Amino acid sequence: MTLLSHGQALSQDQVVAAIYETMIRPEQFDRFTPGAQDGPGAAAARGAPQGRPRAVPFLQAHFARAAEIQEQQWQRAGRPHPGAYSGNCSRFWLLAEARADGGLLNASQRAARQLTGTVPLPAALGLTEAAAELWQSYLEDVRCGDFSWRDVLLLASRTPGEQFLCRPVRLSGADAPVAVMAERLEGGWTAEAAVPVAAALGLQEADFAALKDTADSAGGKVDGRLEQAAGEAGAPGPAELIRLAVFLMNERSRDLAVSRGEVLPPSGTFEDSAGRRSQYFRLGAETGQPVIFVHGMLDGIAPLQRLQPQLRTLGFRVYAPLRRGYGGSVPLKRGEDPADAFVRQLIALMAHENLQRPVLLCHRGGALYGFIAASRLDSRIAGLVAAASNCAISSPRQFSGLSGYAWLVAQAATRANWLLPVLMRGWAAALRWYGHKTLLRIQTRSGSKERARLSQLDLLQLLQQSQVLFQEQGGAGFMADVQMLRQGTRTGIPARVPRSVFVHGGEDHVAPLSVVREMLNGLPDARLCISQEAGALLFYNYPELVLTALQDLTSASDG
Repeated sequence: MTLLSHGQALSQDQVVAAIYETMIRPEQFDRFTPGAQDGPGAAAARGAPQGRPRAVPFLQAHFARAAEIQEQQWQRAGRPHPGAYSGNCSRFWLLAEARADGGLLNASQRAARQLTGTVPLPAALGLTEAAAELWQSYLEDVRCGDFSWRDVLLLASRTPGEQFLCRPVRLSGADAPVAVMAERLEGGWTAEAAVPVAAALGLQEADFAALKDTADSAGGKVDGRLEQAAGEAGAPGPAELIRLAVFLMNERSRDLAVSRGEVLPPSGTFEDSAGRRSQYFRLGAETGQPVIFVHGMLDGIAPLQRLQPQLRTLGFRVYAPLRRGYGGSVPLKRGEDPADAFVRQLIALMAHENLQRPVLLCHRGGALYGFIAASRLDSRIAGLVAAASNCAISSPRQFSGLSGYAWLVAQAATRANWLLPVLMRGWAAALRWYGHKTLLRIQTRSGSKERARLSQLDLLQLLQQSQVLFQEQGGAGFMADVQMLRQGTRTGIPARVPRSVFVHGGEDHVAPLSVVREMLNGLPDARLCISQEAGALLFYNYPELVLTALQDLTSASDG
């Protein structure tokens, strides 16, 4: 199985993290409340239903451990009953009385802000008309005692991609009244996300049929099929399985949307020691080996962004700062050295996110920045991986394969730097004329296999996003990079750098392999990995080579 196909599956670490995330929540403390004889823990004790495969021991053990941790938290909190839970969390949940108007007993802060006033709960929740009727009917059933502790009711919302998970909750001891807990689940159903999630839980997509049927309608009680699926997956009950499955499907859907350029990854800002603001993006997993992506000149974070599912699966926690003059990162001041500014930016990001020995992953023109930063920061960096690096603009002959506006920009970069600001103002118009794939096409030769592969990739939305970031500061970042690359190796290649892997293509005519060999000559800790078929677009056409190099370097650093 290749790394790219492996990225279509979910990792065990991803599933385990989701189990603890969806199990250890204060609004679920009622599983420890006395009196619910067939409560959520009963299924695990009984084991899987007869005639069905036994639960996945690995997952079952983590569900059990999560429940132990949650019980410890419940005891430290003073063993509160559901009406006394703290609502200090970002999730949306509420506890309603089992009566016709469903009076509010408790709610998270997020829910409380939405439920103010005299608006009836179904309307305030945004339930559909049919779902509101199911809600009222279920409250009446609970009030009359016509329910099971293992009931799970899903209700449709008028907001796409939202539904509510409802279940009975005993307020205190065995003789206390019963209320109904409603939790908002965010994320719609897609087969594209459901298939890998089911496989990761040891299930088939068909095992989620009951969940899909309910999600596609006004709602209703989930049937026994989901109870059986919960037993197979090792979940304490159907509610726990639903929370986990919806969480993972939502996470998967977001990753796919990011990889296609439908949405940008989460972003933030930080300031360096001089108070200069920078923007950065967050990709990959929430935990794991930290990686800092050093982007190229033309396509920004696009080559990395399309690998979001694989980065999460492989457990890489990636940060992508935009160099000064790109996106929301303020431009360089007149006379400010680009390399010095980038090193300060890197130090500030590492402090802001508390990153310990990250790996630098560099692309194209970003490799020179990464090379210099790794040498200056030395032991604070675990290593460097450079994909299709281009560390110098040494001669106009490098751009002999270009044509039209792209050729003009390249010539200005090498011979007439003063023309660049004028040309940058026409860049957006040139892209509208040539198309956004021009950003990549100009780096390939006409009739080459690399250009043929490029035509098969759906990159339009990703490249459009990158160009918005590229032009946000009027091309100031690009012009600073041109200044840096014109200096090239004259900036001073250090005599020693941390462990480094340079992945390069034999068909790269913009940054020839011979130039890279010469640059790395005499650096004992730098390794060159060559793919004779790859060219300048190695990161797009052969991303598995980059991911493998990243894995290998990380493993060596750990050792």
